[in-house]
Amino acid sequence: MRRFNILILFLFLMLNVVAEEDVFTIYMLGGEIGESVDTWNEKRGPDGSCELELLSRATMKIVRGAGAVEMTTTTKLSADCVTFEPKRIESVVRDMSSNETLRGVNNGGLFSTEIVRGSKSEKSSVRLSSDATFFSLIFKKLREEDFLKGGRAKVISEESLRESEISYSGQKAGDGSVVATVIYQGIPMRYTLVNGKVMKSEVQNGLLVYRRKGAAVPDGTSVSSSVPDILEKSKNRNLGLFIAEPRKAGKVVYHVESDSFSTIPDTCFQKKNVTTGEITVDTTRQDCLDAPKKEDTMSNLYEDSSDPEIIKTAKKVAGNAVGRDEKIDRVAKFVSRYISNKNYDHSNLSASEVLRKKSGDCTEHSTLFAALMRALGVPVKMVYGLVMTPDGEFFFHNWNEALGDTGWVPVDSTFRLVPADAARITIIYGGADSGSREQVSLSVFRFLTGVKIRVKSFSEGGLRR
Repeated sequence: MRRFNILILFLFLMLNVVAEEDVFTIYMLGGEIGESVDTWNEKRGPDGSCELELLSRATMKIVRGAGAVEMTTTTKLSADCVTFEPKRIESVVRDMSSNETLRGVNNGGLFSTEIVRGSKSEKSSVRLSSDATFFSLIFKKLREEDFLKGGRAKVISEESLRESEISYSGQKAGDGSVVATVIYQGIPMRYTLVNGKVMKSEVQNGLLVYRRKGAAVPDGTSVSSSVPDILEKSKNRNLGLFIAEPRKAGKVVYHVESDSFSTIPDTCFQKKNVTTGEITVDTTRQDCLDAPKKEDTMSNLYEDSSDPEIIKTAKKVAGNAVGRDEKIDRVAKFVSRYISNKNYDHSNLSASEVLRKKSGDCTEHSTLFAALMRALGVPVKMVYGLVMTPDGEFFFHNWNEALGDTGWVPVDSTFRLVPADAARITIIYGGADSGSREQVSLSVFRFLTGVKIRVKSFSEGGLRR
């Protein structure tokens, strides 16, 4: 028996060959925020089969004002060595206050996924394209010549476990390297390749940079070892008329210069003019009667309105309120008071986690508000965008729209405003499941650099409830 075990161990060691290890320093907005280590292995079976395995570990510290979030992500995935057909993936994301696990298994082209937070999970299955592979493997599957020719490919995101199409192109640099450009969900990602290896990757014109340790800093890339304050770095000053009390603004007309202007949504409260580059926000409207969508009513891993404690709290807060308007008012005021520890110490908490911790920023406020209202049967949208401060600066912000007695109402429980003011611009609405949060992140990325906003006119709104 002992000889048999030694033989099995020897065979296992022979079939697993460590190919390489790649170490990258991560920069955001010019400052160092962490490190990523990728370990590649080839696992060969006695039948001649071969699986390529990637173990990726990333650590990041993101400073936001007086708060900071430390995150670690560990991802293990595998694919066929020749076709790069996905086999399986497991990714664990940890921060100081919560954990999330993503799993996916490919069974004959049917990709079954599960996203787990605590005792809750979301499961789904989708039929993969025959040529799809994990995003991390595109520089294994494609050669430098492929990028120079250009083309399209199907990839699976390791963050959302969703399949999408990318386009890619490339050109030779003077030093012989290849600069490859990948367009993912409208976001340009540029990679510097030397002998097929990635030396540097750059997202949204230097917003996020991965640089191989030991590699020279490419021309035009400005990086620092100091940890940047993301709030300070991402703020955008109003270049137009000054609004002394933005929380009282009922209607504002903006002029926006951005390569992503076309992605800004038209909503009942917000209208854009692609010819003039103007956006008009009017939160005093009371005729917004569009039917709620599925994601406005359902429970998910974050707005977990089906959680027993959420349901219990929602009923208690609503009390004897009879109409939707009164429920909205009561819940908005409750959320604003209840989250007593206002901070930036979390990446993403579910509503039930916020209920326990009584802590968070605007995202935690809007997440808890949405879950409580949906538990009461009131449809609510998650809204992500920009909000103006009294200093005339725009920051990224999260608020809601709730369906009241006479139509939709913008609600900002962070500022305890019903209806919310018009000194804000909507960038995207939240989706039906946790996987849709990648779309939110990508939309925010588009507006972190190269945006100019001018207030052209404004007027105060009606009374706040």
